[in-house]
Amino acid sequence: MAPLAVAQRKTETTDSGTAGLRDLMEVTRVPGMAIAGRVRGKSVAEYLGVGSAETSAPVTPETIFPAASLSKVVFARGVEELVRHGKLEWNKPLSDYADLGLTGAARKITAEHVLTHTTGLANWRFKQGDALESSFEPGTKWSYSGEGIFLLQRVVEKITGKSAAAYMKQNVLPMLGIKDGTYAFRPQVLQSASIGHGRDGSVMEKSLSYYEHANFELLNAAGLRPETATVEEISDAYQRAKKPALPILFSPNMAGSLWLKISEYAAFCATIADEAKAKHEDYPDKIEVVNKIHWTRGWGLDKTLAEAGMFAFGDGPGTKNFAWLQPQQGTALVIFTNGERGAATYGGALRHLLNADPAALYWV
Repeated sequence: MAPLAVAQRKTETTDSGTAGLRDLMEVTRVPGMAIAGRVRGKSVAEYLGVGSAETSAPVTPETIFPAASLSKVVFARGVEELVRHGKLEWNKPLSDYADLGLTGAARKITAEHVLTHTTGLANWRFKQGDALESSFEPGTKWSYSGEGIFLLQRVVEKITGKSAAAYMKQNVLPMLGIKDGTYAFRPQVLQSASIGHGRDGSVMEKSLSYYEHANFELLNAAGLRPETATVEEISDAYQRAKKPALPILFSPNMAGSLWLKISEYAAFCATIADEAKAKHEDYPDKIEVVNKIHWTRGWGLDKTLAEAGMFAFGDGPGTKNFAWLQPQQGTALVIFTNGERGAATYGGALRHLLNADPAALYWV
């Protein structure tokens, strides 16, 4: 299908380019894709395919997508706001703010370690009772960790006196251009949401929405509202329901439970790009991952092009997303896809739009 017209917005994607994107989606069996933002100062907006292969509802500017791990960099900006207001220090151990049950080297973990993924913690634990321990001295190596983000979520709740979802909704998201998006899933979201699809292009039974819905039902049975439920309350609800109290199952979860329209995420990317251009020292190169791929607070750094790019990725069941910024060039772009092969799809789309081939696309 042809992309929908967007009022007062121009796109530099040509008709042949759009046709190429549709061809790419057909090859990768990704039913739907949305692209929004700006490339070298020019606005880009494309809405292709369908949000669900079962309903054939088209992807439009109003389609809500799960951000998956793209949630993390939005949360990172909320953490930075606490630092700016003197309520949190980048290099103060999180254990000084709250009793997190950490032992050994993990007691040294700081907010900066969390956002640069240098905690030494596993990405997620999948068995209740597994120890939360650092596998190396925090700050010395890179290792992606959702558990680290979840620890920081608990600290944010301790500092603000409210749930992290409420803090983000009330104090952070509006100033980033995210008016309707939320970390607190409710089933009503699915009425206009993109649904995850498997490698064959069919609707995936256990996509992100499946786990979000299961978590919602558990909270609802416990009399909890997702918008205000704290980690402690959610953990208690899981234990009372005799379910494994594992952070990977919890929502709201700052590591991956943000749902929003792509225009909202594009507005966030533009905000970060503008801030990074004006004050690049706020996004220092903190750790080398591999040659040419480094990490700052929240974002990856791709050093393969003439101007380093900032990137983030979202990888969940049936959902693959990517954000790319080059602040000095005026580029701030996000791509959402709703299929298991979405990484190949957003990779092709980004190469087409940039006329470049960032190494991050191969590394993710």
